[in-house]
Amino acid sequence: MKTYRIVWEDEAKAREVEIFADYTLEAGLGQVEEIRPTKVTLYNAHTKQPERTLPVHTAAGRRLLRLAYAASRDEAVSLADEIHAQLDERDDLVAASVG
Repeated sequence: MKTYRIVWEDEAKAREVEIFADYTLEAGLGQVEEIRPTKVTLYNAHTKQPERTLPVHTAAGRRLLRLAYAASRDEAVSLADEIHAQLDERDDLVAASVG
């Protein structure tokens, strides 16, 4: 199992949420197994500076953040597709630096 790190900027609520997506790759296809929000950074609405960072400890907190994140995503691109595109981009950069 591999992990993909996401920093979701929730501007409406002046926060950033760090999320880890656990996924597997089989035959070139990605499958997201779990989405784990781990911390929330709250920003001051006026200064736009971070005020505090809170760890996500409870199952209810993780569920709430997962639902909010899912609702904010563009439905045209799945998280598995996003991960696959990032892996392809990384592979292209590695290949370009070697060649």
